[in-house]
Amino acid sequence: MTTMNPPLSAVGIHSNDDDSSTTSTSSSSTPFCPPFPTNEALDAYLASIAPPRELICPITQELLKDPVVAEDGHTYERNSLITWFDGMGRNRSPVTNSILENTSVEGLVTNLAVASMAVAHRERLGKELIRICQGIKDREGRCDED
Repeated sequence: MTTMNPPLSAVGIHSNDDDSSTTSTSSSSTPFCPPFPTNEALDAYLASIAPPRELICPITQELLKDPVVAEDGHTYERNSLITWFDGMGRNRSPVTNSILENTSVEGLVTNLAVASMAVAHRERLGKELIRICQGIKDREGRCDED
């Protein structure tokens, strides 16, 4: 399944072909360095930092923080599943739509393996952010790599 990304100009990034050499929110004297030469390069980078599907909550579509296993065998974010059952009065699986006998908070079991994988992914993203920031600092904000 191919993910559609907005054009770079829609998020304030302009290519060298544009009249503008700055983001829409910066002053005209500030240089702008396009982070990716093509949309394909952007897509490849986003794919490289995306979490594995198993680390995404089926309800919130966000990276899990406090994963629990429900009676259906699927892993969910604890607070989202509690809201699904108690706050919305549902007794069906968010993934399979099958009726669940146990929808109590006490029936939820922390998924330690997925929790540690999510922590490892967050740490990897943090290291990537530090690497990017260090590169900007080393270049003193300039676009050139000299």
